[in-house]
Amino acid sequence: MDISKLQPQSWNHIESIVSKDRIGNAYLIHGPSGSGKEAFALQFCSLITGFQLNEFINNPNIFLILPGDSDFYKNLFKSAKMDDKEYQEWNSYWKTKLVFPLKKNKLSNSKRIPINVLKNLKKNIFFKSNHKKVVIIFDAHALSEGSAESANALLKILEEPPNNTSFLLVTDSINNIVSTIASRCQTINIPRITSENLSDILSRKRNFDADVLSFLSNNNLEKIDLLDEYSKESVISIITKYVDCIQYNSAESVSLFSEDMLLSFNSKREIFDLELGIIKKWLECTSLIKESITISFDWDDFTALGQDFLVKNENSNILYLLKEIEKCLNSLKSHSAPKLSIMNMIINSHNSLN
Repeated sequence: MDISKLQPQSWNHIESIVSKDRIGNAYLIHGPSGSGKEAFALQFCSLITGFQLNEFINNPNIFLILPGDSDFYKNLFKSAKMDDKEYQEWNSYWKTKLVFPLKKNKLSNSKRIPINVLKNLKKNIFFKSNHKKVVIIFDAHALSEGSAESANALLKILEEPPNNTSFLLVTDSINNIVSTIASRCQTINIPRITSENLSDILSRKRNFDADVLSFLSNNNLEKIDLLDEYSKESVISIITKYVDCIQYNSAESVSLFSEDMLLSFNSKREIFDLELGIIKKWLECTSLIKESITISFDWDDFTALGQDFLVKNENSNILYLLKEIEKCLNSLKSHSAPKLSIMNMIINSHNSLN
């Protein structure tokens, strides 16, 4: 689906900017995860430069920056031959992203944008061109990781920007953008996509009804894609394992849930986050049931689990259970030991049932 249909208000804003020839030097494109910010930036770049997405690869007027290993970029800058590993990986990333712009892809698990990327940009961006030049920076908050030398390098470029060039900084975490950089950017907010604008995508998914998928994903495009790998039965299984675990139904139930979570964390962090997110959504639903509030979707097995949980744990504090999951996620973001974080969540959640 076209990003202009998913984010019509924000898209109309930039169309007005371009049509009036009021394109600025730098834009900070921010909003919640899964709202289509990267696809928005790519289409904005196309609008600014006049190039179609399939003309972006190896285009000297378009620069893409995203988190990656310093050695990878170092080797990439040394050579651009078809048989070079880094060159092939870079082109593969570009091709996949341009064909599926709404999908979140990573170049690597690195959380930093290394300084050599900014040095290379500075060396290559100051040239005359008949076309508008655009620098796109995905996960721009990664500039501030470590000593923030990459953020400082970008700031120096923005202080004296090259002619006829625009910078598009994309981030989920606007608060982690250096304030001096943010002050030099025009801000474009990309809100969470509405169910109405997502209706075409939701209706094409087979595993869940559209209203259930909207609830589980919070209309997050990344989660919608990941949920393609799940059935209703597998979602119920995740929740059942969680309930059996925090109720201490057996020693096996505790080890089964904790080992599954640890395996997900170590193999694919997105899956770990999604499955804890599924449990959170179920707890939110259970809280609505407890307050006798009407549920916005029809899924008997999902709501029955909540009703059964409330009967068996009538003194449970749902809000506390939700907070324990958030604490676990936040501790892992701070690089805490995953096994310890998961076990603390289980123990504290169990204690809140009484």
